[in-house]
Amino acid sequence: MKQVRVLLVDDDDLFRKSLAKELRRSGYLVNAAEDAWRALDALKSSPPDVVLLDIRLPGQNGLQVLKSIKRFDPSIEVIMLTAFGAIDTAVATLQAGAYHYLVKPAQLTEIDVAIQRAYEKRCLTIENQALKDKLRPDPDRDTIVGESPEIQNLLTLVDKVAASDQTVLIQGESGTGKELIAREIHRRSPRRDQPFVLVDCASLSKSLLESELFGFEKGAFTGAEAEKRGLLEAADTGTLFVDEVGVLEPEVQASFLRLIETREYRRVGATDTRKADLRIVAATNADLSEAVQQARFREDLFFRLSVIVLQVPPLRQRPGDIPLLARHFLEQAGFTQPPKQLSDNALRELQRHDWPGNVRELRNTLERAALLSEGDVIEPWDLQLLASATDRIVRRILPSDDLVPLSELHSRYIHLVLDKVHGNQQEAARILGIDPKTIYRHLKKER
Repeated sequence: MKQVRVLLVDDDDLFRKSLAKELRRSGYLVNAAEDAWRALDALKSSPPDVVLLDIRLPGQNGLQVLKSIKRFDPSIEVIMLTAFGAIDTAVATLQAGAYHYLVKPAQLTEIDVAIQRAYEKRCLTIENQALKDKLRPDPDRDTIVGESPEIQNLLTLVDKVAASDQTVLIQGESGTGKELIAREIHRRSPRRDQPFVLVDCASLSKSLLESELFGFEKGAFTGAEAEKRGLLEAADTGTLFVDEVGVLEPEVQASFLRLIETREYRRVGATDTRKADLRIVAATNADLSEAVQQARFREDLFFRLSVIVLQVPPLRQRPGDIPLLARHFLEQAGFTQPPKQLSDNALRELQRHDWPGNVRELRNTLERAALLSEGDVIEPWDLQLLASATDRIVRRILPSDDLVPLSELHSRYIHLVLDKVHGNQQEAARILGIDPKTIYRHLKKER
């Protein structure tokens, strides 16, 4: 059972400390603050389920703090506390969104019942919102577009692994849609109505990643003036998606391995161990087996992550999906109604391109073309495609528009391949699919 997080805000030191102590004995996770400013800081660093809020506070009064809480998260329930039982004050707080109103000194049993009922109301509010979100049409939900065998096989595997809590590793080039696959695993899992939390390892330094992922205790390092819950706590009962797991520093790899093996972790600066009830999905565009061989990635962590591996195919391996993806992205762009269309020639250009940036590059290309093209139909020149690998090779062996004999192209391409493999005739012959003697005879003839 999830512990209820309570934020107690009261400027009476004796009352605040004694009530916090009793609530902790009753099994609540309690954070306490003596004024409005500290309360709002605590609200942002460690969001509670229920707030016990004194009306009379230094700085801002409780009614102002209540309104700030409701702006931050309307589902957080607030129980007002006051030594002054004025009915007009009670009505004002209830009208502003307070769940209940207690007059100090209230009995612990009365406070306990109020917290439990407030928490039940919060859970019901969150569940209702999740149901509404589920029923509301969402144009961005079904963003895994494709009818190719590669995509259909991948989605079949997603369906099989979603039902379990097993750790999954998603591999694929940048821009192939690894995050979409992770979200689809979450959406098809029993945890679908719980949080999906993303950790982007590539965008955070080691120190920031540790504190963001695991949270930290007050005083854990310079500037840690209050405790902060980490993304693990935010993902409680849901799915934690760890993107670019291959760039984790060795120290973080050790902590992450312990999390996968035991579902336990420690906040930075803490000695006590916390439990994590979550599903872990990781992704990488790197070859982790090679990173293991180079001692840049722990072998035991690699084995833990790679129990179930999903490989997302690059776009160049499924050109048949490009028309579907193009239509989808043009509809999503929403720059014109109805959406702009692709000419047949533009579509052929898209299918000829090798897409080093994969689906992300295709989406960006089409959004740019939809925005900048003049007419209702997007033509090849509107796409502004960067040269594909094939185009770059052609331009190297045919730098001008002058036409040359086929034998000359044949010779130029042999020299291009030889240049790429540093003169290794055996390797060049393997790439060209010819006998090495053919290359030898060709070079001898040119002398």
